[in-house]
Amino acid sequence: MQRKPFDYSWIVFAVLIIIVIVAYKPVMNAINTKREQSASTSTQARGKEIFYDPDTWGQENRSCAMCHTQDYVLSPGHDKVEMPDFKYVELKNLKKTYEIGIMGNRERLLNQLNRCLSASTRIEGGSINLSDSRCEPLLDYLVRQ
Repeated sequence: MQRKPFDYSWIVFAVLIIIVIVAYKPVMNAINTKREQSASTSTQARGKEIFYDPDTWGQENRSCAMCHTQDYVLSPGHDKVEMPDFKYVELKNLKKTYEIGIMGNRERLLNQLNRCLSASTRIEGGSINLSDSRCEPLLDYLVRQ
């Protein structure tokens, strides 16, 4: 009677799965940190400029910062807020809130941004898409808040 050889492949497979499960979060955190560090400071500066600029969206005296920055100061020549229902809404943890991961997936944040841009009680400046030159810098700035 001949004995069947013992098959170790399932053990190797199980060990590999355990290693992947244990190593996933630290590896992803390291990759995300590296990605964030490599983000261009000029892109950040451009995003901040778009966020604070009261003329970017075509509606005079309306900017993202008016509602989303507590310490916003109106600039000279733009000393009157013309937004009905003007109230502060803090932007924090957008990366986590909108589940923006290593591969990007900024569509949910872009949809929320477009709702704010197009609302008559907000900026009322239309909408933007990913091909708009203002979109990437603004999304980068918002995600890093």
